[in-house]
Amino acid sequence: MVGRSLLDVGRPSDSPAALAPDGPRPTGAFRRAVAGVRDQVRTGERVVLACEDAYAFAAGLLGAVLGGARVIIPPNLLPATLACVGADAVLDDARCLREGAAPASGPLPDTDVEFWTSGSTGTPKAVLRRFHQLAREAELLAALFGEAAGDAPVAATVPPHHIYGCLFRILWPLATGRPFLTAACGDPASFREAMALRPILVASPAHLARLPKLVALDGLDLPAVFSSGGVLEREDALTWRRASRTGVFEVYGSTESGGIAWRNPGPDPASSRWAPFPDTQLGVEADGALHVRSSRVDPGGLRMEDAVRLDPDGTFELLGRLDRTVKIEEKRVSLPQVEAALKACPGVAGAAVVLLEGRRRQLGAAVVLRGALPPDAPARRALGEDLRARLAQTLEAPALPRKWRFVEELPLDARGKLRAEALAALFEPTGPTP
Repeated sequence: MVGRSLLDVGRPSDSPAALAPDGPRPTGAFRRAVAGVRDQVRTGERVVLACEDAYAFAAGLLGAVLGGARVIIPPNLLPATLACVGADAVLDDARCLREGAAPASGPLPDTDVEFWTSGSTGTPKAVLRRFHQLAREAELLAALFGEAAGDAPVAATVPPHHIYGCLFRILWPLATGRPFLTAACGDPASFREAMALRPILVASPAHLARLPKLVALDGLDLPAVFSSGGVLEREDALTWRRASRTGVFEVYGSTESGGIAWRNPGPDPASSRWAPFPDTQLGVEADGALHVRSSRVDPGGLRMEDAVRLDPDGTFELLGRLDRTVKIEEKRVSLPQVEAALKACPGVAGAAVVLLEGRRRQLGAAVVLRGALPPDAPARRALGEDLRARLAQTLEAPALPRKWRFVEELPLDARGKLRAEALAALFEPTGPTP
């Protein structure tokens, strides 16, 4: 049995487990909701969590685990997605808010939790985790970040249907007895309302890049800000450092591994290196790939598709995705390297590069500018040529993009992940030119 602290943290029944727009949700009511879900599931049954409300999601997750069900967490709540995961039953908001007669308590059994993710390819796949691995990580987060976070509530821009949101928005607050906000705060109005509580902010790099353009951060004094799901640009990290007592804690990991390492980017260049979680041992495979061993992966360890440079002190530098290396004109081209070179160009706020197949293999680059977009095709063509000339100073010819799209923002999903199919669609013949 695992996860005792998730239900038994010594909180009075009238203390808030969550904070909803219409008022707090007491701990006693939350435990009764957990019991209500437990009574609706059968041992071994495959149940999919289809909750929009984070409080309902939390009750559904713990209740289904307590009932011995196999929990399926989809990447989104689209009907087609819910139909493809092969569930025996659907737990929606209404079912997860149906309270039992008595509150649930005691340790939780170790059952399967199945995260469905599109990964880096856009093809949905199931990633199996054990609940004890998730509970263990919640305890690690409490030990690693608890002092910096204090007793503040947790607000999030990310959904719980992703391992980052599930851990940081749901399980970590439950393990530490801190309330979490039930509504996401990714838009300006909800963000302002949430920030009045001086919460811990759990966000994606995309939201941390976008929000300062929409709302003023002046006067914010947040206990801590967390970022995961992609690389946070240094400029964005420094912007949020001024709005937080501790800066941004950036977490590196994956659905398969959970959290692997963290960093707290600041003015010191050394702060850009990643430090492993306390229970994590790192190695480097022959091709440069990171190899991870921890209490939260299988005993044989896990290969990551990220190339790293590992230092003797155990910290490391991420060098880019190995599975994003392509061959053009017999040359191996690292797409992350091209993107990094683009983002280093003056006036470029963001960039994503894609391999275009056709009569010849070539790269297309989607670019977000810090200023206004080029007004017409000649201006776009001239800007593309200028960027290409700048890249030619550090990259070989096959790595230079030949197709350019200048966009207001990159096509990201709700979790801040790049949508590969949407990026490729920008370069279809019907798309914008050049």
